[in-house]
Amino acid sequence: MRICSIVNSLTTGGAEVLVAALSAEFARLGDRPLVIALCDAETVGNSPETEKRMVQEIEAAGGEFVSLALPANRNPVAGASRLRNALSDFAPHVIHAHTVRALPMLALARTGAPVLLTHHNTRLPFPPWMFRLVDRMTQGYVAIGAEVESILRRHVHKPIVRIPNAASRLFKPGAPRSLGDGRQTILSVGAISSQKNYGLLIEVAAAMTNAGRLNPLPRFRIAGGGADLSVLRTRVAELELGDVVEFLGERSDVPQLMQESDLYLNVSLYEGMPLTLLEAMASGLPIVATDVPGNRELVEDGANGAKAPLGDAEAIARAISGVLSDPDRYRQLSEGAIRKSADFSIERAGERHRDLYETVASVSV
Repeated sequence: MRICSIVNSLTTGGAEVLVAALSAEFARLGDRPLVIALCDAETVGNSPETEKRMVQEIEAAGGEFVSLALPANRNPVAGASRLRNALSDFAPHVIHAHTVRALPMLALARTGAPVLLTHHNTRLPFPPWMFRLVDRMTQGYVAIGAEVESILRRHVHKPIVRIPNAASRLFKPGAPRSLGDGRQTILSVGAISSQKNYGLLIEVAAAMTNAGRLNPLPRFRIAGGGADLSVLRTRVAELELGDVVEFLGERSDVPQLMQESDLYLNVSLYEGMPLTLLEAMASGLPIVATDVPGNRELVEDGANGAKAPLGDAEAIARAISGVLSDPDRYRQLSEGAIRKSADFSIERAGERHRDLYETVASVSV
């Protein structure tokens, strides 16, 4: 089966990492996967080095990659022409858009293949009434979680299939973790953006420093890049937290960073089904996260971590201290994280996508 997946650009975001992992699964199942990016990474402010690495990974796993090299405005007319050219020889059986920006281009390109859309967040980037137009350009939707599915059911009329996100094969469950001696490490992964809310993370680090709850004080590490990184560095300097908060930039060794850490922290304003939480669970890391859509679907208090109110740095600091000061509880949460990660297998996700594609392609014939 020839499967085309479309993303905005290649980056370390959850949608793009998932698409790369699924492409590898489709190739393992004997299919021919093609990943198309609307823009080159640098055009939209993403890392060219990350893009190059992800292209190599897609191709090494048996997939193909094409960038339409559109300008940042992603003009639908220009996009339709380039998309038509990119797909003319490939002749996909199904097209799976992981960005709504691709839909007008696909409608204008008239490729003839059925189109599915995955919306990857619990917030909409457009007014809800626009789903009337989106419905006309798709044959159905994939919902990555229950909360995303709930949003779709309120606004769309085409079929919806829930297929949860899944961590790639690089994140394989191992033995439960135990608290070690010495300074502990708290990891957060994700682009420096307003959604990820790293300003709150800095306030949490300050709260823990001022309260002296743990000795030695844990180290907070942030893996991700973005335009606001300098603003965060300035805030860390103002609070004299240079020895506590460390910015790692974009990294290609997230599995290793997970193994080197003791706890995963997510302070986002909202999520869809955050891939980094799935990766952390598969790595056996207990999680502390803000109690917001997306996070609350994955983090169970007392089972694999703890949730805390959004915006409450003191409450988040207390939750972290509660996990990292109790070896027995820590071990139980690590066991729970590994146990829950078994529900989110990339192999199963690939098979379920593949089954959906077969169904949609057979109906459109």
